Amino acid sequence: MTDLPRRRGLPPLILALLYTGAVLLPLAFAAAAGEAHRHVTMQFAAATGTVAAGMILLQMISSGRFEAVSGRIGIDITMAFHKWAAPVALAFALAHVAFLIGLPDPERPYRVTRRLLFYATSDTLWDARFALLLLVLLVVLALLRDRLPARYQIWRASHALGAVALVALLVWHILGDGRMGPAGTALWIGFALAVTLPALWVYVKRLTRPARDCWTVAGVRKLTPRIWELTLDNPQGHRLRFRPGQFVWASVGGRRLPLHDHPFSIASAPHDPQLRLLIQEVGDFTSSLGSVTPGTRVGIDGPHGSFGPSGKPRGGLVLIAGGVGIAPALSILTDLAHRGSACPVRFAYSAHDTKDMIPQEMLRPALEALNVTPLLMASTGTGDGVAQGRLGKAQMQRLLDGLDPAQTEVLICGPGPLMTSLTDLLAGMGVPLSQIDYERFSYGSGALSRKDKRMLGGFTLLFAALSAAIAAYSLT
Repeated sequence: MTDLPRRRGLPPLILALLYTGAVLLPLAFAAAAGEAHRHVTMQFAAATGTVAAGMILLQMISSGRFEAVSGRIGIDITMAFHKWAAPVALAFALAHVAFLIGLPDPERPYRVTRRLLFYATSDTLWDARFALLLLVLLVVLALLRDRLPARYQIWRASHALGAVALVALLVWHILGDGRMGPAGTALWIGFALAVTLPALWVYVKRLTRPARDCWTVAGVRKLTPRIWELTLDNPQGHRLRFRPGQFVWASVGGRRLPLHDHPFSIASAPHDPQLRLLIQEVGDFTSSLGSVTPGTRVGIDGPHGSFGPSGKPRGGLVLIAGGVGIAPALSILTDLAHRGSACPVRFAYSAHDTKDMIPQEMLRPALEALNVTPLLMASTGTGDGVAQGRLGKAQMQRLLDGLDPAQTEVLICGPGPLMTSLTDLLAGMGVPLSQIDYERFSYGSGALSRKDKRMLGGFTLLFAALSAAIAAYSLT
């Protein structure tokens, strides 16, 4: 029996320390070099500008596809940090400008106006103005992405090109300062290359990938009114090494640029000869799946994600799926059955309507092998063994019956409101938050769960540490 690949990536604490150290390295270098200003406001300006620059550069490698970063903590948390760090970097950049302008001086009533005019019109600061404007544009468009009328590929291409342009403008502005000397120049150039080259390599690797490495479509079928099953073969007979619960980025039609990639959860198990993806029809590419024909090339980038069993169950495993979240659940159940797992397994599957649930025969072999009686629920419609209603406290009590909540591992995959509400319910019933796992890529629906708040609390502590370092540098 083939062993599953190990989880890759650094632990959260190590990542936080490395991030903080990288952002503060230029500031520490400036302090060691004795760079100082007479006025405390100029010290704050230098510190906030330096930290903002470091955070902006690190945005290049905190966007998700680097397993050293996201392999352990999850690509969802990595992307959440990427999203939250951008406005904080913008706030530091605006503080940099505000400190440069300074406070009004009653003895010089036109001082602020003159400085504003200087920074807005000086020929030597064109790069800084463009960089700030581009940063504002990138942050605002990212926050409004779901409301923009542009196609996702267009937004993604403009975001990537804008990020590269921002890094170039930022480094040009820093080097134009002219006060850091050869060592400081080398530090910033090295910093920029260290974050930009890995990001560009993602594109280069895809552009140079041989056509023979692509998978091909073996079959396409509609399982529900909105869920398609895409089955893939590898012409070379290779199997993708992945952990049940992970996902891949797929580009149907052999398109090489990652701009055309779409994330889809893997529904097959690692031992299956074919790769099976379940795809929910939500518009754009997914609405055209019915026209995909067998033999079509499909580029696969993956596996990605850290969702899935820890591999060390102590008191039992509870698996909860909602909607298309059944895909990773199906992969996990099939793999557990194949391995002959002796771990107690409980399984619940819910949907808005019974017609939105995949055929039960897809689940039955694994459930029978594991001796699992599924808890099936739908808000509307009727079906064999499907109860009407939504998953709530009574259903969670049923799933945990006979298990020690403190020793139980819970995996939830589905819509945001389902995951957050059940997480808080289960935590209130004694399941530790550290043993409840889900991947949440959108925070636009559903309240924050306790787990989300803990994650955001960690982000806040990190940003507070950077603010404290700015104050220490400026006031010491």
